[in-house]
Amino acid sequence: MGKVPIRLREVVYTLSPFEQTVMNGVFKDVPEKLHRKFSENWVDVGVFFIAPVAATFAYANNFLEKEKMHHRH
Repeated sequence: MGKVPIRLREVVYTLSPFEQTVMNGVFKDVPEKLHRKFSENWVDVGVFFIAPVAATFAYANNFLEKEKMHHRH
């Protein structure tokens, strides 16, 4: 059996330029939302963000110190 072509239809969503409350819920209670997100995910932030940044910083400082000592003599 052959394939039957299917006509695709396009769906277009538009917003009225007079609508002002589209993004109302995004900026509501921002400090509370940030506190909740941080308190729920503090382990992930520490492991996957702070630890790699600190390790990269320590590696760069160690490399710089070795370069200084290598060129000292």
